[in-house]
Amino acid sequence: MPKVLLVENNALNRKMLERRLKHCGYEVLTATDGDKGVSLAIEKQPDLIIMDTDLPVMDGWQSIKILKASTAAAHIPIIALTTNNKSGNWKTALEVGCNDYDTKPIVLKRLLGKVNTLLGVTSPDSTSSAANPLTFTKLESALSQFSELESEFSSLKTQFTSPQPSRNKSSEESLKGRYEVSRVLSENTFGQRLLAKDLDNDAKSVIINVFNLPVGNSSLLPLVRDALDSEMKFLKVITRQDDIATCLDSFEQDDKFYWVQSDIVGTSLVDELDSAQSMGHVLQLTHNLLSSIHPFHQGKIVHCECHPQSFVRRQSDDRIILVEYGVLKRLFVNLRSHSLAYRQAILKHHNYQPVEQRAGNPQLNSDVYSIGMIVLQSLTGQSPEWLVKTSSKGKLTDLVKADSNIIKLFERMVSPNYHLRFESAGEALKALPLGLILKKSNYRQALSS
Repeated sequence: MPKVLLVENNALNRKMLERRLKHCGYEVLTATDGDKGVSLAIEKQPDLIIMDTDLPVMDGWQSIKILKASTAAAHIPIIALTTNNKSGNWKTALEVGCNDYDTKPIVLKRLLGKVNTLLGVTSPDSTSSAANPLTFTKLESALSQFSELESEFSSLKTQFTSPQPSRNKSSEESLKGRYEVSRVLSENTFGQRLLAKDLDNDAKSVIINVFNLPVGNSSLLPLVRDALDSEMKFLKVITRQDDIATCLDSFEQDDKFYWVQSDIVGTSLVDELDSAQSMGHVLQLTHNLLSSIHPFHQGKIVHCECHPQSFVRRQSDDRIILVEYGVLKRLFVNLRSHSLAYRQAILKHHNYQPVEQRAGNPQLNSDVYSIGMIVLQSLTGQSPEWLVKTSSKGKLTDLVKADSNIIKLFERMVSPNYHLRFESAGEALKALPLGLILKKSNYRQALSS
């Protein structure tokens, strides 16, 4: 029996569609918001998804982008349900990777015809193209032609536009003929982190990560390229949310791989961990850190690099922003069987990692453990080494004086046994006592006290 996931927050529409789909012989799963829809799709692996685009928590378009960027759900066909008064929705549906779309108010015969078509069930009287005079295939062709014309126009415009002042330097002095390097921020065995100016965007500051990866045999290089390409597609989707630095570009040049992201002006989280903070501040920090990792876990991806250097408190609004994507560590884990250098790189660890990650077997909740260690350091002012050593001699209640439910939450986050931890950042977020979290206006006051 084919399985259909229906993500719709309108109770009347949801019940009507669920009843008709079941009558047609389909097993039906339902969700009422985008976040639950994404989680259910990845967990239950339906044969088809019907996704309303106007959803609470996470809208339908963002949910579809995450699913299409996830290796666990990219293969599942999706029908987007859009409002009839927005003429550009068909184009958006194509751009985010939908297999088809339909409009509201819902016409059951038309929508069921599209479901049957995508699932290979014959329906001779289906009117799947009734939502628009153009079929979906023709729409895709029209969009392609439009893009080509747009490209030609841009090319002509460039020919008749005077060169920009920022282009005085030759392309050989910049990366990709576009990024002018200002200085080296850090360097290690596998590359560099650079501060640069984007000459195509008003010389705006960007961060460039340079990956100088050892490729010992010819078969490894295409695997590295495929892995980085997959990462790029996923990150371009999830970094559109405000608490992750935006992933802007990636390219290969002179046998090196380059990864470009937005430059976040602020202070490293490292600077906040020297002294103990209030419980309200720590709970807010816990919420922020888990929220920034949550999109990775929705895509069934372990971040692998949850340590204080990966987060910056943005100067403009005091928000915690994730600035490290963990790309390199995931690459080493996934391709370790192909390279001794990659296997050796996995063994290099930081003090916030749990034992299973140090052994080269990271789990989703390895990230939860790392975040737990960061927030306990913020709460106690003690190093992770001290926390591990001291907690091994007794319970966390001996170290931290707080409400027993909060203590249990932290204990579950940093349990040495990953089977006893929260399974993911999303599960840990649901357990947070939101009523005790500081409001944004109190950030600076808490930090300065």
